[in-house]
Formats: sequence, C-alpha cells, structure tokens
Amino acid sequence: MAAFNRKLKIITFTLAAVQFQCQLQKWKLNNNTEDGERFYTFCGPGPEGEFREDAEPDYSFDLTFFSDWRSAGISDYLWLNDQLTVAFVLDHHPDLIGEHVRWSGSTKIKAPTVGGDARTTEVTELTIPVIGKPTYARIP
Repeated sequence: MAAFNRKLKIITFTLAAVQFQCQLQKWKLNNNTEDGERFYTFCGPGPEGEFREDAEPDYSFDLTFFSDWRSAGISDYLWLNDQLTVAFVLDHHPDLIGEHVRWSGSTKIKAPTVGGDARTTEVTELTIPVIGKPTYARIP
C-alpha cells in the first residue's frame, strides 16, 4: 500500500454543544489505558496457568486554546464549569468525504492554569479526562 498523508486543518469541537474549534490551536486525544495485569497460577506453563485482568479505559484530551476571557469565551467557560461533567464531540476531517470520523463521550471540565510571559499571546493549556472510552464513528 502506498503512503498516504493528510494535514490537520479543520475540526469541530464542542463541549456541552458549544463550539470552540476556532479558539483551539492544538489538540490530542490520548489513550492512556494500561495493558492490564498478568496473574499466574500453579497449573504450570500455558493458558491454564495464567490470565490477564484488563485495565479500565483511561483517555484524556490535551488542549491548547488561544485564551478568550469574554463572556462565553473558552477561558470563561472552563472556569465557570470547573469540575462539571459535560458531553463532547470532536469531528476530525469533517470536510472530507470518506475521512470524516467522530469521537464523542463525556469529559470532566477542569479550570486551566492562567498566566504566562509578558508581551506574549495568551494561551490556555490543559488536560481534561474523558469518562470511560470515547465512542468512535465514521460519518458518511
């Protein structure tokens, strides 16, 4: 199969049905799930003598936004909704037929750290946990 590549250009990103992709500079959906734990018995080598207990799903978003402290801006939204669990939807390549995919689920909002260097563009960086495993769908 020949190599294929695509630049990250357009997404839609909503928290509780409010769109924030126009403030978003960088995003990453992380699968932090561990492999689980292996246990052994005295049955000897082979499948009867060992088993693996699966770990719970562990996902998170790393997000970098241009800060927006206006009413209903992303920075204001995160602070006002700190510790609330809300629905999210991330549409990846929504403009490309055959490549449009979606992750959706719930996340727990976290108020971000604020501040930075003098005379620099203010950005908001944070990691927010996803509750359970996000749903993945291919959008026709």
